[in-house]
Amino acid sequence: MPLTREDNDLLTRVENGAPMGEMIRQHYWLPAVPSARLVADGAPVRVRLLGSNYVAFRRTDGAVGVLDELCPHRKTSLLMARNEDNGLRCIFHGWKLDTSGEVIEAPNHVGDQAQFCKHVRVNRYGVQERGGIVWVWLGKGEQPPKFPDLPFTSLPEDQRSVTSQEVPTNWVQGVEASMDSSHVGVLHESTTQITAGSGNQRMHMTKALAPRLEFEDRPYGYRYAALRPLPDDQFYARVNNFVMPWYGIICAPDEKGPSTVFFSTPVDDVTHRAWFVHFNPHRPLGMTIMSATPDVWNYPPLPPGTPADNWGQNRDLMRRGHATGFPQHLGTEDFAMFIGQGPIADRTTEQLCSADGAVLRVRQALLKSVREFMGGKTPTLADNPDLDYSRIVSVGGVLPAGEDWRSLTAAP
Repeated sequence: MPLTREDNDLLTRVENGAPMGEMIRQHYWLPAVPSARLVADGAPVRVRLLGSNYVAFRRTDGAVGVLDELCPHRKTSLLMARNEDNGLRCIFHGWKLDTSGEVIEAPNHVGDQAQFCKHVRVNRYGVQERGGIVWVWLGKGEQPPKFPDLPFTSLPEDQRSVTSQEVPTNWVQGVEASMDSSHVGVLHESTTQITAGSGNQRMHMTKALAPRLEFEDRPYGYRYAALRPLPDDQFYARVNNFVMPWYGIICAPDEKGPSTVFFSTPVDDVTHRAWFVHFNPHRPLGMTIMSATPDVWNYPPLPPGTPADNWGQNRDLMRRGHATGFPQHLGTEDFAMFIGQGPIADRTTEQLCSADGAVLRVRQALLKSVREFMGGKTPTLADNPDLDYSRIVSVGGVLPAGEDWRSLTAAP
């Protein structure tokens, strides 16, 4: 059933005090920047989240901080600050801030400088560096929410890779795609053939395009199995998880192979940052299509063109057998679809089908949570007593007809 205009706005808008943005700000840790992007005493990096601008930096001793972009003194950008001696020094008047946001020097103030600095009003943000990502909590209060200890956050560096790209569309379009199983065999048919090879289990998705979906609610969101019939009384089950508010934890293409977590975080109402975390909990990741990235902050590549040339779609390549004409990366194929939906997708005139159950559940989970927040409650999916991110299991496999797909998972 299509959304109303009011529900579509409630679902997608995050700026200027919008309820969804305020819920996310208060109840969730946000990925801010890949760890590899920050260098000790290096240039600060602009991070835009929920319509506001911040700077992230790594100080001399390796600790990281996220601050408001504008200096609390005369409000110029700290992107131009000198990063030195364990703090950011504004080049306008020399005020210096540490990673907690505190002003520790105000050299142009006459009098008791230390006492003056204590009374400068600043915003302080909780920061953690886990799993190759610097995370920030932008909420108010002393007690941050439970950190999402996802399957990759405690792995050694050689067992994961992190890349991200800013995409000029609303964040929910990316989140929906991470749970849309039926698009994989169509949009990513050629990419799957190139990267997986004909013997990979993932190829089953290109042969049975209309999976039957079964769902199970979980304390963090839900998991679901996409079930595809195979010859010889077998079926292929692909179990993925949606973790509030934006994580799609995708099963490995084969046993003990690398898994992926896709997430799309809101930069503002019409921009999101797409994150790709490729990881292998069993062994070093090695070189993969995901880890072979030239730029952790701008990869996978955006479509190379504009609407005037179908966003750079290569029709000659399509005539030679490529399914989409976007050979750059599977992420590029997704980005082209999001951009084709417009800056904020109009969900009021959609005509959905049986394959869209997982997408509908994403919307339901987000809308239920934001309505709980608007009612003065902590969202259930953000503060469930059984919430344990470390127990999330996404897995795929071939099973005999009649067997329960839950036999593939270790989680109860």
